[in-house]
Amino acid sequence: MESVLFVIREQTPRFSATEGKIASYVLQHPREVLSLTVAQLAEQVEVSQAAVVRFCRRIGARSYGDFKLRLSHDVFRTSEVPFLPDVELKPGADPAELVKGILRSFQRSLAHLESLIDLPKLEQTVQLLKGARAVYAFGIGASALVAMDLHLKLLRLGFLCVFSADSDLQVTASCTLKPTDVAFIVSYSGETPTMLSVAANVKKQGAKVLTLTRDTDNSLRRMADVSLVVPVTEGVYRTGAILSRITQLAVVDMIYSLLIVRDLDGARSSIERTMEAVHPPQARKRKAGKAG
Repeated sequence: MESVLFVIREQTPRFSATEGKIASYVLQHPREVLSLTVAQLAEQVEVSQAAVVRFCRRIGARSYGDFKLRLSHDVFRTSEVPFLPDVELKPGADPAELVKGILRSFQRSLAHLESLIDLPKLEQTVQLLKGARAVYAFGIGASALVAMDLHLKLLRLGFLCVFSADSDLQVTASCTLKPTDVAFIVSYSGETPTMLSVAANVKKQGAKVLTLTRDTDNSLRRMADVSLVVPVTEGVYRTGAILSRITQLAVVDMIYSLLIVRDLDGARSSIERTMEAVHPPQARKRKAGKAG
């Protein structure tokens, strides 16, 4: 379920004057709106009840009740969520149950991810990457692992891709992009100060900003030209990135797979060249002989 607050903020420039009044009130008082009836909200904003209902439908809700349900997800999803809710982490935990719980958590998170995938945005991401002079991948902490995976995959496909695990170098690099470049910024919270600085620098350079964050109305997502999201599976202050990392890597795999099928022959050729360089024929033969 996509963040309704993000949808409202994204569509605000296209709203009519009446819709804009409703949108402004909802964005400023989301928690209070949850306790209002359609008549009470209409009175607060000084519009008709019909206008409120039309607004709800305009942003993709089936009814006012559906709108409030989606809004409640936004209001309460920013609170801490259980760390791997299927797993009971305690002294003496049964290893078999621990393994099953982790796998159940993975399955549920990936199923949730499927419902969040926006195919047009995924296609737009692929097109921007294909048309870029260079791709710069950004991410720190656990998000750096995801950015590094994208970096490796794009290199194997023959893309000019830049990544550094050093956060200072990332900020420096963000000031050097050309308008024909693309930045792919990974941050689960969407509020990491370094990544917000990177995004601001990239936009000053006139380059496109692609982001991969959790599905909330976060600051980094609002700065993106194209935003991809993963489920809210962990609190921002978490024991360790597990479910978020799995879902983010899955999105990278989707991008990689789409890039391959868009140019199958070229991708195959590039992958084979890099494979030959990393594993020369002689080395592959030796490995095959040992395996035999």
